[in-house]
Amino acid sequence: MDDDIKAGNIRRWLQSLSLRAWLVFGFALALLPVVLLSTVWYTQYRQQVAEPFRNVLHTQHRVLVSLERIQSNLWDIAASVNDYANSGEEHYRSTFEAAEREVATHLRDLEQITGEHPAFIPILEGVEQQWSALLRAASAVEPQEGTVDPTLIRFESAIAETGKRIEDIAETMRILNEQSHARALEVMKSLELFAGLAGLFAFLFAAAGIYIIDQALIRSTDKLVEGAMRVANGERDREIDVRVPPELASVAQAFNAMMKQIIEQEDKLSAAARADGLTGLDNRREFDRVLDTRIQTARETNQPFALLIIDVDHFKVFNDTYGHLAGDDVLRQVAQVISENARDGDRAYRYGGEEFVMIMPGLRAYEAAAIAERVRKAISEHTMVLPDGSESQLTVSIGVSVFNPQASQPDIVDLADKALYTAKTEGRNRVKITA
Repeated sequence: MDDDIKAGNIRRWLQSLSLRAWLVFGFALALLPVVLLSTVWYTQYRQQVAEPFRNVLHTQHRVLVSLERIQSNLWDIAASVNDYANSGEEHYRSTFEAAEREVATHLRDLEQITGEHPAFIPILEGVEQQWSALLRAASAVEPQEGTVDPTLIRFESAIAETGKRIEDIAETMRILNEQSHARALEVMKSLELFAGLAGLFAFLFAAAGIYIIDQALIRSTDKLVEGAMRVANGERDREIDVRVPPELASVAQAFNAMMKQIIEQEDKLSAAARADGLTGLDNRREFDRVLDTRIQTARETNQPFALLIIDVDHFKVFNDTYGHLAGDDVLRQVAQVISENARDGDRAYRYGGEEFVMIMPGLRAYEAAAIAERVRKAISEHTMVLPDGSESQLTVSIGVSVFNPQASQPDIVDLADKALYTAKTEGRNRVKITA
């Protein structure tokens, strides 16, 4: 029992030793040739493995952060240009210009970060050329009503191409990381051979020193390289477990923290891409995706689902009377009321402007109509509190369609839209079901 306690204390003490302590301890067990050879071994390790590895990690982190911010800005640019094309409101230009300045700043940062890596030069030049093309396309977009604007289509094509060019930077960073890992592995093989040669010129204590260094250093480095390779291959669910020496343990902890932050930022970007910035509901893009999935599922299971299109009545008049800030505020309140009256499993989306949609699985026509009526009534009875503290009432018109296994997505949306049109022409503030 006492022997086990002593062994445990010795093991903990060995794990607490720093990298230099391990090296000194190993060198002390060797004769002069081992000391000289091991000094060279350590120098090579620091210059060709540890420092390049840290530098690549640092560069990768900075590049990925800049890329994530650029992608976020591209979303803002796309949204502001589309909103400007749809509404003609000048404040979207300010949003676009702010995002444009941020992208330019991040591009300059990327040039500085990757300045030591020639592989990025042609890619960044391509990104800058595409960015210029995007700006030209954006500047040509003008407000259009009821028509498809070719300049807007060119802009959307340009922003998609810009996104692809940005992804090329991330791919180049990944390749550079893999090359760094490959070089590190090659150096490690050379160092292992070097250690073997040192053993030929040393006594038994030299071999013991090599063994100690192998246990304390090489295995931990291999764990770092293995963990980095896993990340490069897309595996992010396992942390790198390095406990000794403390220096490499710190590198492993920093790497794990960086990957956690990257995953969180990717999750936030994914959520931001799905959400409507004004109401917090999912946006039109997410609605289109979910509707496709819901149609496929319903066809496979032969289970019905209902689609509601909800439109705020006389919203333009409300905006002209109270202003756009008040209009934005009541849209948020309408979205909240819709969410509060949805069932578990129902999903609400902002369809565009003052229109909202709901996908409600497992409902037939009369059931969907009852819930639609509940939503309509809840909104009509809800007192809208405006930014200046005054109060107002709003109503909505709702069109309802129910899934038909033979229908395609445009048919489903079109049927609900026709029902909505009927509700409006018959006086608004009512629910109509597709005949």
